[in-house]
Amino acid sequence: MDWVSSFTSDVVGKSLDGLALRHTAIASNLANVDTPGYKKREVSFESQLRSAIEARQSDGSQQADNSRPLAMRASSASHIALDAAPESLQQVQPQLNERDGEQFRNDRNGVDVEGEMVSLARNTERYLALSNLQSRIFRSTRTVISNGG
Repeated sequence: MDWVSSFTSDVVGKSLDGLALRHTAIASNLANVDTPGYKKREVSFESQLRSAIEARQSDGSQQADNSRPLAMRASSASHIALDAAPESLQQVQPQLNERDGEQFRNDRNGVDVEGEMVSLARNTERYLALSNLQSRIFRSTRTVISNGG
């Protein structure tokens, strides 16, 4: 057993990485609110993380084959491309995307200041909660080590 890290700690770490990148994207959006033609940036990682967690749960459980979720695949080249579900937590990588098509002003800028401020507050709240959880995990590990297991 690995005493330094656990699956929960690794999930929290990946989540913090994604939230940090999202914070950077939101800050970039707010910094470019007056830039003509600027496309809003967004970060997605939650669905990849969820897939990696579900893959681990299905590998370790004794479920019947018909209760496992089916993997999606495209049967035609004209279908919408599907992101490959990560098989492990190490394959989860936050994706930075530019959002095209949303325009709030005549200068074709896609940033809504109020929406970005709400996203910033929500992202900050999630980051603080997860960093607190990670801190508790580390304190528990330190206690186990210092008390001799």
